[in-house]
Amino acid sequence: MRSGFPVLSSRSCRIAVCTAIVVMGGYALPVLAGTPSSSDKKVVELKKIEKKYQKLKIGEKNIASAMSIIGKKEIDHASSAASIYSILKLTPSVNEYQQNIGPGTPTLTVRGVRMSQLAQTLDGIPMISLLHGGQGAYINNQDNNVGSLVSMGQIEGIHVYPGVAPPDRGGFATVGGTVSYKTKQPTKKFYVDLFSKIGSFSTDTYGFQVNTGSIPDTGGLKILARLSRTTTDGYIQHTPAKYTDFLFSAIKPYDYGLSKVFATIIYNRGSGYMLTETTPIPQLDKYGIFYNYPLTEASNHQNNRFLTAILGDQTYLNRYIVLSGKVFYIHKDNRFEGYTDPQYINETYPYQVNFNSPYFAYGPIGQEYGNNNNFTYNPVQSFGSYHAGEAAELQVNHTRTIGFVPKINIFLPLNTITIGGLIANESTGNNNATYAYGTLNMPEEAGYNALTYGNIARRTVFSGFIQDKLSLFNNSLHIEPGVTITGVNTTNYVPYNIYGTPPHPYTLSNYSKDILPYFGLSYDVTKHIIAYASYGKGARFAPVQDYVLGSSGSTTVAPGPETVNAYEAGARYVSKRLYLNVDGFLQNMHGMFSFYTDYLTNFSLYSNIGEEQMKGIEISGKYILTHRWSLFASGSYTDAKYMNSFSASDTPFEGQYGYVFAGDPLAAVPNWLANLGVNFKTHRLFLQIYGSYTGSQPTTYDLPPTEPELVLQDATVPTESVKVSPYFLVNLNASYKLPIEVPHVRYIKATLSIDNLFDNHYYVHTAQVYKQYRFTAVGNQYNSAYPGMPRFIEVGISGRFY
Repeated sequence: MRSGFPVLSSRSCRIAVCTAIVVMGGYALPVLAGTPSSSDKKVVELKKIEKKYQKLKIGEKNIASAMSIIGKKEIDHASSAASIYSILKLTPSVNEYQQNIGPGTPTLTVRGVRMSQLAQTLDGIPMISLLHGGQGAYINNQDNNVGSLVSMGQIEGIHVYPGVAPPDRGGFATVGGTVSYKTKQPTKKFYVDLFSKIGSFSTDTYGFQVNTGSIPDTGGLKILARLSRTTTDGYIQHTPAKYTDFLFSAIKPYDYGLSKVFATIIYNRGSGYMLTETTPIPQLDKYGIFYNYPLTEASNHQNNRFLTAILGDQTYLNRYIVLSGKVFYIHKDNRFEGYTDPQYINETYPYQVNFNSPYFAYGPIGQEYGNNNNFTYNPVQSFGSYHAGEAAELQVNHTRTIGFVPKINIFLPLNTITIGGLIANESTGNNNATYAYGTLNMPEEAGYNALTYGNIARRTVFSGFIQDKLSLFNNSLHIEPGVTITGVNTTNYVPYNIYGTPPHPYTLSNYSKDILPYFGLSYDVTKHIIAYASYGKGARFAPVQDYVLGSSGSTTVAPGPETVNAYEAGARYVSKRLYLNVDGFLQNMHGMFSFYTDYLTNFSLYSNIGEEQMKGIEISGKYILTHRWSLFASGSYTDAKYMNSFSASDTPFEGQYGYVFAGDPLAAVPNWLANLGVNFKTHRLFLQIYGSYTGSQPTTYDLPPTEPELVLQDATVPTESVKVSPYFLVNLNASYKLPIEVPHVRYIKATLSIDNLFDNHYYVHTAQVYKQYRFTAVGNQYNSAYPGMPRFIEVGISGRFY
């Protein structure tokens, strides 16, 4: 969905260096620019630089790539059931689902490109894991998929760039799209907001927001602070969750407002129960579509913490040059606890209950069986059987990221040059570990019940880009060449593993680099019509978990980066009342990560041999009928296929591993997606109702364990013969500012949100699977699924005071 017409905030070119402690401590910042010879000269200079900034704003109108914007109005009126990922479905070619209210285990694709392959930025810094890839990755709990780095209440805008965006908007490590989030910023006028919402499934949200406005005698210092808390029982049985989100933002202008320093601190927590395995459809038919095992029989719980600090400065040097830079720090803590009742860990129970704790049933793995793996815990001796003694699993992960993002904008008569970069390092804590035991109340001891302990992964990124935007023929032809050069150094230290092979610690390291060109061209056909085309290359570097050794003499060579060559062409119409964009795309992906693991022997092999292709068309628009009524719509068709055969992780939530054949469709990628809605607004009332259509999508099935080829035994493969059925959802959002005249009360606002207005029941994911036991498939194949969210109703009240 397009919120208004594309206009790039001048903040997107502002970055850089200072310290959170300095800002928090109220350090008085000196005026860095010299005093003008006269006030008249300074006014003239201000007007000149404003024209330079305007070049960047207009740049979004004639950007040579497809782009969508989600604005403040859409974000503010979304229900508590939404997340920073679910709201992206308002834009073309985006498919998303999650299994809880709010930020709970999202699964996302853009033009068929999955979340771990997308770049995501927060105020211009990378918010994805440099070690593993994008946030989410359904089964990869290292990605902290309960809670999120930034929440809905902490952002005021989102830019979505499918394909490969220009270098200064592209982010780090993408082979198919960039999602750029903008945090809320303080404003000039003081206010205090109080808010509370009550919704379905015992969902409660409440909090406050304080904006200081320009603080007297501080030279324009402004501060915004926000704290909110959400609790919910979840729409799937036995999946309660709670989220706490805190935002602090400060801006201190100087040099007559041309320059500024700023700081943003975000501290979020997410704690909740989740499913790690699709639920058998026979059970959903018997017990209800939202059935889940009682927590006493099966549970998976995550407790996650996210700390982000961004500190920056943007300096107007002269009328030609603006310098900026940001330093940032991100810390993530993840604690995952899983339990499965031993009665389900056997060959006879027909269904897979948990993906974790344990998925395969570890069995005899300790030193009493000759394994030199520092695992001395004896499950049989402690709990009577391996099933009972290995029924619980605990994973503890910590990561830390520090980095610097410099940028320089050079404004020339006919062109604007942007030079920027990223220097960052992410590392895991040296006490990251996985433990096994018979109960969740377990010891956490290396050398006793630690399956893994002390693995240390590090990745350092050096990236730089240069980009030009040349405007010719009376500013009607825009040529935008650019290039990004990225080098990545990765190391992974493994002290031991549960199979004891090799029987000694080892370190694997790898250096990868890539040169990523971009070329865009746009032409103003008329005052309102812009035609554009672009080519860009993107690259994503191998997840650090690929840097391991297998047994039986197998040596894993860490794969190089997977890449994409992306082509786009389109046209957009922009006027005061109508915005319309139509584009076509072709994305050829090369060297996709391929891996095969034989769990019986722990043999692993990783390589870059996969080929994929995405092609399609997109359309989106908004039409302002009157000053009160407006229409918006979007639609897309995507054809995503594998171009060769290889071993692959072949679902977007990355929990199913198998084999794909040339010509197979990418699973969980609908061919058709569409949105259609209408807005009505007055100075008191806002009403929005829209429908969202998700077309049928290919799913997967597991081959039997009797396949003659080893790589095909029990392999998950995509199929078009069985599809997830299409579904259509209608959502309603409304707010009304009550007529009230009380001193120091700016307004009281009532809100109503209804997601899935007609309470449709549908599946967002299905698969045909086998139960896994002792590293092989057992029993009969069965159908399993995840249900989508039923009708969610939420009412709220908020007030703004001054």
